[in-house]
Amino acid sequence: MNSLRHILVVVGARPQFIKAAALQRVLRNSAAWNSTWLHTGQHHDASLSAQFFEELELPVPDVTLTPRSESREWRLGDMMHGIRKAIQQGRPDWVLVFGDTDSTLAGAWAASAEGVPLVHVEAGLRSHDWAMPEEVNRVLTDRLSSVLVCPTDAAVEHLNNEGIRHTQGSDSVHPTRPRVLRTGDVMHDNAVHYGAAWPEENRGTGKVLITMHRPANVDHPDRLRAWMNAMTSWLSDSGQSAVFPVHPRTVASFDSSWPDWRHELQQIGIEVVHPLGYLDLLKALCEAPVVLTDSGGVQKEAFSMGTRCVVLRPTTEWVEQVERGHSSLAAEPSDLAACATRALEQGRFAPDDLYGSGQSAQDILRCLEALPC
Repeated sequence: MNSLRHILVVVGARPQFIKAAALQRVLRNSAAWNSTWLHTGQHHDASLSAQFFEELELPVPDVTLTPRSESREWRLGDMMHGIRKAIQQGRPDWVLVFGDTDSTLAGAWAASAEGVPLVHVEAGLRSHDWAMPEEVNRVLTDRLSSVLVCPTDAAVEHLNNEGIRHTQGSDSVHPTRPRVLRTGDVMHDNAVHYGAAWPEENRGTGKVLITMHRPANVDHPDRLRAWMNAMTSWLSDSGQSAVFPVHPRTVASFDSSWPDWRHELQQIGIEVVHPLGYLDLLKALCEAPVVLTDSGGVQKEAFSMGTRCVVLRPTTEWVEQVERGHSSLAAEPSDLAACATRALEQGRFAPDDLYGSGQSAQDILRCLEALPC
């Protein structure tokens, strides 16, 4: 394909900045693409946005939205309107979205409203937990997508079970004639790219890493305290210490119900820190003997670093990691000790090609170049 392709890349939340970095490394070295970058403003806190753009060398967004934050509904509406306006002005050949955030759904709706083919990177993932906004976002986005980029065979199978199957032919791509691509995972691309910097002898020798931000875990003070009690008890019994980069949502919940939480956690061996930049988080994942998290992204990054992970949820979209024994599910605080002890005893592992070889972003663009708009 000799003509220059124009792609609108929609980002707005921390996981998307990381995924977009892999794509940007390929785009900036390609003569076949012209890209416009739109930041939805979903994550505008410096610790969740600006530092990632700087350290991952992402381009300054061409369009930055400022959605209202008073409610999810207003924020979604403002993002939808802003993205649609950008599509009308730029008329891209493709709109590309990542993952399962509200920014993802807003981009999908806007592309559909303007009749522009939508590329969904990280399509086909399913937790089957409809109480999670992310599950609703990813399912709706898949239904609106023209090209569904799947990171795993299980993701392809999920789509197949829902009647979304790859179609052949030279006609223009459209949600009624979707293309389903199995390329691997762009977050794994980044882990492979950056993770080689840390020597093997330091891996698994640091502190347990804790991250928590899911509303089901942190919005209710009693449940949040139950998780912390389970963690501190296990840390004490196992002789481990931990580092806890605390998400702003979790900080708000702590502050409302536990005034002295920072001091008390420090006293029992949990180092409380601000949210980490991407490279610092990868380093912490690499050095951790075990990871305790409710984040699907952190679960996946732990795999890329060869670190076992306890997922603080009853379900996960990254089911292969559980099936292979690299992760385990702790649905309740009472499940944590057994899962974490088992992970600690099993130790580190060598990541295989579950998420590809680190060239997924390159494969995505190569596939798009072969498709008609």
